[in-house]
Amino acid sequence: MRKVVLFGTNRGGVSPPADDRFIFTVKTDNAGTSGTNQFTIPTSTTGITQAFLYDIETSDGQTITGVTGNTTITFPSAGEYDVKISGSFPYMYFANGGDRLKLLDIKNFGIYALGSTNQNFALRGCSNMVISANDIGHFENVTTFGYTFFDCTSITSIPLIDTGNATILEGILRNCSSLISIPLLNTSSVTIFTSSWSGCSILTSFPLLDLSSGTNFGNAWQNCSSLATFPANAFDTTPATNYSNAFLTTNLLTQSIDDILVSLDISGVSNGTFSQSGGQAPSATGEAAIDSLVGKGWTITVTGGYTP
Repeated sequence: MRKVVLFGTNRGGVSPPADDRFIFTVKTDNAGTSGTNQFTIPTSTTGITQAFLYDIETSDGQTITGVTGNTTITFPSAGEYDVKISGSFPYMYFANGGDRLKLLDIKNFGIYALGSTNQNFALRGCSNMVISANDIGHFENVTTFGYTFFDCTSITSIPLIDTGNATILEGILRNCSSLISIPLLNTSSVTIFTSSWSGCSILTSFPLLDLSSGTNFGNAWQNCSSLATFPANAFDTTPATNYSNAFLTTNLLTQSIDDILVSLDISGVSNGTFSQSGGQAPSATGEAAIDSLVGKGWTITVTGGYTP
């Protein structure tokens, strides 16, 4: 009897193993610091707990092994290519420079960020990049996401990456002007939310995240000019006093600004600063919360200019 071997099927309901490679697409003739048929992979050792040691496969058939840091790939001609990285690759570091405009799509995070505690400025300025990846990579030990996706103006969403150990999300999604949604990130340990979502100009609503460790929300939602709805009770247990410019140039509905002010009052915190402009003014409910907060030493600025 002839034996038939089936490839690529889901036999017995068992899914094929997930691809653990870090996979992305580049367009070599976009502006950058390498040649028009090249792409330079940038790395940083800041905050890594395991060394770089990775292999590269490319969609034009190249294999490069044993790479330990930055490297430039030369392709046969200008165009779009997939790059697939395996091994140890904790931290890609563009920081608004290099070949950032050549990066088009992160298709799979795979092993990315394993062995990293720091993703500061990693993809900053990658304004042509989208994220089609459905996996979440290995961000579980990252504590600092300072400006990780800053000025990634083409991304519409990010996967539910593991931010459970994060303490700093400063500017993580700043100026992501095409972002339409934010996943339910684990922010229970995050203290610094400065400018985290500022400039996300088409974001219309915000999820109820755990903000209970937050100490600084300065500019956090500033210039989210379409942001209309914000969850109630978001700040009930938050110790922060700095909400300076937090909701400047937003489009908050009366119910949302009321809910924010009431939540700040519930927190019991004294001597804070809060700013809102744009959108609608608070109702009598929000004004009563302002009265209470000012009595606790707060400085409050809201649309409509209400003062006790």
